[in-house]
Amino acid sequence: MTQQDIQQTIADFKQAAVNALEAGFDGVELHGANGYLLQQFFSKNANQRTDDYGGSVENRARILFDILDELKSVIDLNRVGVRLNPSLHGIMGILVDDETIALYEYIVDRLNGYGLAYLHLIEPFTDVSQNPQAIPQVAKHFRAIYNGTIIINRGFTKETAMQVLHDGDADLVSFGVPFLANPDLVDRFRTNAPLNQPDQATFYTPGEAGYTDYPTLKQQLHLTENNQ
Repeated sequence: MTQQDIQQTIADFKQAAVNALEAGFDGVELHGANGYLLQQFFSKNANQRTDDYGGSVENRARILFDILDELKSVIDLNRVGVRLNPSLHGIMGILVDDETIALYEYIVDRLNGYGLAYLHLIEPFTDVSQNPQAIPQVAKHFRAIYNGTIIINRGFTKETAMQVLHDGDADLVSFGVPFLANPDLVDRFRTNAPLNQPDQATFYTPGEAGYTDYPTLKQQLHLTENNQ
């Protein structure tokens, strides 16, 4: 990307926020995780730049804060969240390195000054417990740094979600895959009902299969009653 490309991308993020508000959304989340563009800037193995957006920890994080500074003019930052995946390793071309922990600590500490709606963190996708360059317990690590609301994600069950909340390491737990298979996930958690199992063969595919055809608990009970 040229410098002009970067400035255009920052403007695109700003326009995307405007579009989201006009479409009726309550806020926006900046996706700085999972190997997407912002994380490519953060990662030393992906970012080979020698200008103001490469090299040092501060430079590699610069694009995120440039975007946030632009968003201020079109949306209150208390309607903006930021998503980070600090321990992504060996997936989507991203590797942890000797500066990864310092980089994310810098980012998270600096985010304290932005008054965000929340910081959305992701626990490791893979086992990094033996990797000294990675953070094995992301929520616990950054709870000591971030003063605002933390949402944590990645493979939680109702029980493990309740535990991380009880421990105070996060304020909220987000669920993705379980919601795909259980449109009434909250009610199922509330009543300790069994969960539908997701069909991964339908992930990222067109059509309604795997998206709108999972039954709710009420629908399942209705079918059971009709079959009796």
